[in-house]
Amino acid sequence: MKKIILLLAGTLMILPVTSFIKNFNGIPKTWNLEAIKAFHLPPPDASVKVVYAPEEYYNSLPDHIIYKTFPVYLREFEKPGYVDSLRNLEPEVVFDPTKLKTPEDWIKAGELVFNWPVAYSPMNDSVSKLSKSLFEGSNGRTTLDGIYPFNRYVLSEKGKLMVGSVSCASCHTRIMDNGEVIAGAQGNLFNNTNFANAIRSGKIPFPILQQGSHQLNYAPWSPSNVKTMPSNANEFADYIQSAPGGVIDRQGGGYEYPFAVPSLIGIKDIKYFDRTGLMRHNGPGDLMRYAAFNQGMDMLTSYNGYIPGGKNKNSELPAPKEWNHPFGYVGKKYTDAQLYALTQYIYSLKPPKNPNKFPAELITRGRAVFAKAGCVSCHTPPLYTNNKLTPVNGFEPPKEHFEKYDIFNVSVETDSVSALYTRRGTGYYKVPSLRGVWYQSAFFHNGSLSTLEEVLDPKRLQPDFIPTGFKPPHVKTMAVKGHPFGMELSDGDKRALIAFMKTL
Repeated sequence: MKKIILLLAGTLMILPVTSFIKNFNGIPKTWNLEAIKAFHLPPPDASVKVVYAPEEYYNSLPDHIIYKTFPVYLREFEKPGYVDSLRNLEPEVVFDPTKLKTPEDWIKAGELVFNWPVAYSPMNDSVSKLSKSLFEGSNGRTTLDGIYPFNRYVLSEKGKLMVGSVSCASCHTRIMDNGEVIAGAQGNLFNNTNFANAIRSGKIPFPILQQGSHQLNYAPWSPSNVKTMPSNANEFADYIQSAPGGVIDRQGGGYEYPFAVPSLIGIKDIKYFDRTGLMRHNGPGDLMRYAAFNQGMDMLTSYNGYIPGGKNKNSELPAPKEWNHPFGYVGKKYTDAQLYALTQYIYSLKPPKNPNKFPAELITRGRAVFAKAGCVSCHTPPLYTNNKLTPVNGFEPPKEHFEKYDIFNVSVETDSVSALYTRRGTGYYKVPSLRGVWYQSAFFHNGSLSTLEEVLDPKRLQPDFIPTGFKPPHVKTMAVKGHPFGMELSDGDKRALIAFMKTL
């Protein structure tokens, strides 16, 4: 009999496939409040009381029904009649847990969940609205055959075609220069120009944008000088357009303090989610909960009575059928089976073939520099992370944290705003893994640096430095402080070290 091996809460479980499928044994319960409280780190302000949405509320949210979706092409690559042909199809539900018999079935089903959009707008035209011209000078990318993976066409009712967006794939898909698509990697897809133009033109009313920005960014404990929303439409459009590929303005972050998108490849080995280590990771159940929070449930968490997505001045949960995310989509939940399948797909992701080739002696030298310079203390092989949290300047870890969490009690002195004054803040940043840095382009938690060469460049510590990654649009130069390690190396040692890291 075939068996499925699961890692649940650190315990190895071996389950027969037949009983697993029949009874869904081994699928964790997503909205388990005891588990949710255990896997969340507290805010940096210990006085903040955090209350999560009740289980009854979560269970009353409508479920996602996952239909077959179709690729969106640039107009220049689209076959004549393609869009109209989709309207004539019958809708097809493609996620059915009763048909999942093997681990491979669950992985394939998880890929459907990974690509399922949660926000929709009507597609009333007969050809794609996307064209090559929209991507000139922007951060958007397409495949060599003209597919734009950020969007998918959705058909849940015959004749009514929708353009879907905001899937897991939207942020975690990377298109390489050679056209290779890497699922689960640090994404580089989002085309900011369209959104920015809609803001500038007034198609999206500015008061709604301000309100949405406040909901997404406000933390009750942040000081008054930390902005939560823009002063005018052009400011907001400039900010949106300034984010390079791999950097995103996340809910629960800070205004003009976006986060670098993490790679999901190899995440099964990583102990903490988020740049700030917001949630602990001990198996599929935690990844399921993390996905649920990031698809909107974090907006329904109360912080000292403030509910970001609440009503009545944000102090009361909306009725489940009335819940709408500030990003514009109707609040729904994934079923436990859908989320479990998603975890199996994410855990199955493999890194792409590394095209980098360096002389053996250069790699040997780089490996020696990596060890001698002390990089191994934080970026410990074979995961190239010690899986620990580092406190930021301005935060003193409470004594009990050393008993609960994995803490490397040394600050690397990077900017601490995201860790202290946002709802994703914990007082810590996690030590990232260096695996796969060769296919990333956003380094440090705000993605201010785009190359490893910049990371090791002492010039970045100076106020006249011009980062190639994210910088606020009103700033022409900016010091990128912190993580001073390796800057004193010789040019030859730096080249060798970078070559070694690009093989990881």
